[in-house]
Amino acid sequence: MADTDTSELAPGQSVARDNGERMGRSRAGHLVFLRRRVAEPGFVVAIDAPRGAEGADGVLTAVWAHANEAFDRLMRES
Repeated sequence: MADTDTSELAPGQSVARDNGERMGRSRAGHLVFLRRRVAEPGFVVAIDAPRGAEGADGVLTAVWAHANEAFDRLMRES
């Protein structure tokens, strides 16, 4: 995703790559990433904000649907 330009993303907007990976800017303006894991099977969803009292700043999962749910939740709630 390094070649994806995030500077033009508005809060609440996301883009998807051909391989299904996603990148977006949350409602609060933080970057949110959904990527395939390289070393092991599965997916990672992370946000560029520090871990807060409201919850985790990332999710590891082997299930594609769970990764997309986590991405959507972080886009809304972070």
